[in-house]
Amino acid sequence: MSALDKYNIWAVPGLVMTEPVLVSPRLIYVERVIGIPDLELFDLSKDGKTALALSNKTGSYQLAALDVRGGQLRPVSHGKERVAWARISNDSETVCFSRDFGGKEEHQLFTVPLEEGEEEEQLTRLPPTRAFNFNWSNGDDRIAIAGATQEACSVWTIDSSNGQHTQIYQNRQELFNPEWSKDDSRICVCAKTTEHPTALELVFLSPEKEQEPVIYTPKADSENTNGGWHPSEPWILFKTDARGQYELAVYKTDTRELSYLNGADLGLDFPVFAWMPDGKSVYYLATNNGRTRLYIETLDTSESPREIPLPEGYHAGFFGSSVKVAKTGEYLVFSWSSLSSPPTLSKYDLKTGRVETLNEHFSDLPLGRAEPVVYGSFDGRPIHGWFLKPVRQEGRSPCVLWIHGGPAWEVADVWNPAIQSFLVAGYTVFAPNIRGSTGYGVEFQNLNIRDCGGADLKDVEEAAKYIKTRSDVDPSKIALVGASYGGFMTFLATTKIPDYWAASAAIVGITDWKEMYELSDAAFKSFIERYFGKPEENPGLYYDRSAINFAQNLKAPLLIWHRGNDSRCPLAPVQKYADRLRELGKDFEMNVVWDEGHGFQKTENLVRQYKAIIEFLDRKIGSSN
Repeated sequence: MSALDKYNIWAVPGLVMTEPVLVSPRLIYVERVIGIPDLELFDLSKDGKTALALSNKTGSYQLAALDVRGGQLRPVSHGKERVAWARISNDSETVCFSRDFGGKEEHQLFTVPLEEGEEEEQLTRLPPTRAFNFNWSNGDDRIAIAGATQEACSVWTIDSSNGQHTQIYQNRQELFNPEWSKDDSRICVCAKTTEHPTALELVFLSPEKEQEPVIYTPKADSENTNGGWHPSEPWILFKTDARGQYELAVYKTDTRELSYLNGADLGLDFPVFAWMPDGKSVYYLATNNGRTRLYIETLDTSESPREIPLPEGYHAGFFGSSVKVAKTGEYLVFSWSSLSSPPTLSKYDLKTGRVETLNEHFSDLPLGRAEPVVYGSFDGRPIHGWFLKPVRQEGRSPCVLWIHGGPAWEVADVWNPAIQSFLVAGYTVFAPNIRGSTGYGVEFQNLNIRDCGGADLKDVEEAAKYIKTRSDVDPSKIALVGASYGGFMTFLATTKIPDYWAASAAIVGITDWKEMYELSDAAFKSFIERYFGKPEENPGLYYDRSAINFAQNLKAPLLIWHRGNDSRCPLAPVQKYADRLRELGKDFEMNVVWDEGHGFQKTENLVRQYKAIIEFLDRKIGSSN
């Protein structure tokens, strides 16, 4: 068959038709929505000429470069194995990036010239290692990388000339973001060095291991993250909750002085922040109700932070590197999007205030629009979220209740092709940021610590009650859908509060926390301990929040979608859950994609996934459009 897009009809070769046969374009729309390319800024070269971005325009997540004076995206990395992290060398000549293979998150580092002409080369031969992030030394002779093996979390230095790696620090629990001091004499890393569930400390390391690690925290049991060195002084800019709310602070390692910035009243979180090139001020994104605003704050005056007016939406992206200021301080490059606006790469001139679009995607699809909503939960706590409608909705529609991953994540006003796929297929969507979500302050984010699947599940229940009160929703046709933590919540909610759901779909979810713990590497054991403690400490909590122990309660038809190489939410416990549902005679279907892991999928597999979910929902509850 060949599609006649102009009329949204199908023409069948060899068949004489006197009248066109109209066919719903819904699944074609879904494929086109998923095909809209992601685009997120990774880095800006020190010479200010080139922006480096991550995009799936080629069908898998690869690096692309763009001249900031204008032009087209050009490929930097190649192939179908996804790129996970990347940084440009300080001489602006070489890109180092980590590559995943088959989604297993056993990464290796590669290098490639920033300019065109040569293919990438593998730099490292690491043992199976989940690499989180890394940074070049200022002399470009070494790379510091943070990652995890099955046994421990570690920091290594990599010789950039031959790929040889040397472990300089080992920790039982999670660590990330190694940053070199200006003279390359120290590396600052964020690490969990105590048993307090939410604490993170700054750890100062000697690259040559000449000195013992020095641990710094402004207050015991506080969370301190993403330390960045001053351009010339031995000072660290970092985010902390030492005073009960997220703030940015500067620690002077030479004099041991601590000072706080003035932005605490501007936002509840600060997902991106860094020094301005002259070291006299700091720029940061402040988050409120799913949107971000950019500010520059001077350190040595009493002046209020200056807002840099950017397009409304979300500018923090996924990797926390989506705003970069040129070394000259004349302009910044940023990527941004909204729930109804696909990702765009832009440039802001700090002298003229002019915003210039460098790369964007135009779409004629009927993209749904977002309405911010606040509903009250069981304890009176306000829960913020987004209600989205199809463009041409009439009457009451089935509704997808979408639960995000994380749980320390949120549905921000950021491009989400999954949500838009439901909208173009005719479903309304409600995406609440239940307790435990980021973006709403420290207290809210930590409410599900040692209670994951407890009060946050009640927030999901109250969300379902809220949906039923809306005049644009068919209260008998609510589908619960989510991925990762959202998949866990789908499994749990359909067995613990089964009467609310007409259908459900769990994507790369969790059914048995104890078995997941046993199968996890050091980093994810630490992650699970944050929310549950150790299995031997809280066996009852592990049991009560695992859907496999309540499978007999499932009522709604369930689609299970999982990936064979998922190292975060392993397949084995989910397969056991499916076997249990089969024994019980429950209405469910299961699909496993064998060549993928947990996140950042190939476009063709995401198309398969969301078309399958929508076809499943169509069969079970039907779309009104």
